[in-house]
Amino acid sequence: MKPYSLEQIRILEEKMITYEIWVFVLVLFVAVLLLIVVMQRLALAKLKSSELFRIKQNLKSNDKESMSKESMSKELFDTNMIDVHTVTQTPLHSELIVSGKDLPEPGTLYKFSVPSEGNRLFMIGQREGNVITRSSEVLDHHLTIEINPFDQTNEEYLSYQIEFRREGKVLVQLPDGKDFIEMDMKETVLISPTPSQEKVPSFSHVSMNSPIRFRLGGKLNVDGKFKLGYLEFHLYMKDILERTSSGTKRKEKQFYLKLFKIFPGYDTARQSRDGIVPMLERFGGKV
Repeated sequence: MKPYSLEQIRILEEKMITYEIWVFVLVLFVAVLLLIVVMQRLALAKLKSSELFRIKQNLKSNDKESMSKESMSKELFDTNMIDVHTVTQTPLHSELIVSGKDLPEPGTLYKFSVPSEGNRLFMIGQREGNVITRSSEVLDHHLTIEINPFDQTNEEYLSYQIEFRREGKVLVQLPDGKDFIEMDMKETVLISPTPSQEKVPSFSHVSMNSPIRFRLGGKLNVDGKFKLGYLEFHLYMKDILERTSSGTKRKEKQFYLKLFKIFPGYDTARQSRDGIVPMLERFGGKV
């Protein structure tokens, strides 16, 4: 076997150098590709983090707005007990999305007194009033309660005339009634120890256990019940002692209106663009 000549050895060395150069180029190319992949991953991660930060900022701003709304509502409503003296109107002019906290809750109690030489108006409505329901089954000015004291010269007790006026459908049950009946457009009740001489329902007292019951809703069935649901309110009163102009103490009334029931409940998933919420569909949509 003949040994390699010098020319062959030189050719082999050149080939080895060429192979080393190609290997170095390939390694460098792979390293550049890996660097590009890493940079892309870092860019995506930064984009995701910035998007998450933006979402968090939006959530914080929404939380601040809701907290400001809650703080305003806490000033008006004290631990589910509401002292009402004026009719609040809140007209809506733009798209509004409401959640459960924006809707009235069963058990909410509204308390209001009546001046001995004046009257008190209390209104239940859809988007305005002392009680804002946002219910599709309730109209604005659906039910207005006006309380007027009379027999002011009596220094033992103060009597009241309560007038109920409705714009929508209302079922009512008086303390001595057994069933809910459809209310007329205007009805009057007297609260007085002295029985009324007129054909007007009169009660010496209306207690929490035997209140005046109202159901507010939309259309009625042939059997006199609401088709899609209703909100039920209870009106009752408690005795208080107030000092008269002559310095004596007289028995007067403190009035309470309780949101007793919302049947079958709000369906916030189907609310309209202006924040009006329908009732839940019962029995698979059949009422």
